[in-house]
Amino acid sequence: MIFKSAISTLNKYLIGMVCLVLIGTTIPVFGSEGLVAGAVLLSINGLTLTLLIWIYFKTYYSVDNHLLLCKSGPFFSKIDIKTIKKIEHHKGIYVPVIWKPALSHIGLIITYNNYDDIYISPENETLFLEKLLIINPNIQIIPLPKS
Repeated sequence: MIFKSAISTLNKYLIGMVCLVLIGTTIPVFGSEGLVAGAVLLSINGLTLTLLIWIYFKTYYSVDNHLLLCKSGPFFSKIDIKTIKKIEHHKGIYVPVIWKPALSHIGLIITYNNYDDIYISPENETLFLEKLLIINPNIQIIPLPKS
C-alpha cells in the first residue's frame, strides 16, 4: 500500500518561491551575459528545478510484505518492518534525524535496527501505523507530549 507524504503549507510556499527564483534568475542571463553563461546557468538551475519538482511530486512511503520503502525523488531507503523498535510522533521544524524524506514538519520518527532512524510524514498516519503494527506488533508508539 502506498502512502503519500503530507505537505505543509510552509513547504509549498518555500518550494514555489525557490522555483520562481530559479526561473527568474535564469531568464535575464541570456540577454546580458551571452550564450555560454546562459547555458551554464540554465543547466544548473534546470537540474535544481527538476530535482525539487521530482521530490515534491514523488515523496511517498510504501508498505509491501515486510518492507517499508521510503522514496523522495531519486532518493530511497528500504527498512525491514520487523526491525522497527519505536515510532515517535514529532512536530516542529527542527527534526533530530539525518535522513528526512518528508515534506511536512509534522510526522513520525522511526527508529529501527539498533541506532538507525528516519523521519517521514505520511498523510494518513493512523492507517500507516495500523499497517506497520499488523506486521510488527512489538513497535512502541510514542505520542506527542501534551502541552
